[in-house]
Amino acid sequence: MLINMKTISVSVSKEDYEAFRRGSRRLKRPIAQLIREAMALFRQERLEERSRLTEIPVLIGHRPLLSLPTRAELYDEIVDREGNPR
Repeated sequence: MLINMKTISVSVSKEDYEAFRRGSRRLKRPIAQLIREAMALFRQERLEERSRLTEIPVLIGHRPLLSLPTRAELYDEIVDREGNPR
C-alpha cells in the first residue's frame, strides 16, 4: 500500500500511453510506477528551485563541495524557457 499518495486522473495521447505500456512490459513494472517516476523527475528538473552557479562554494585549488549541475541545468540558467538569453 502506498502512503501519502494522491490519486489523480489524467488524459494522455494514445502514443504516450502505448509507449508507457510497452515500457511497463519490458521493465516488468506497473505503468503507474513509471508515471510517478516521470512526474518526480519533471518536478526535480523543471519545478524545484536550484542554486545559481555562483552560489556553489569552491575553495581555491580544490574541487567543488557540491555536485556540478547537469548540461540541462546550465542551459536553463543561461536561457529562459523560450530560448532567449537571460
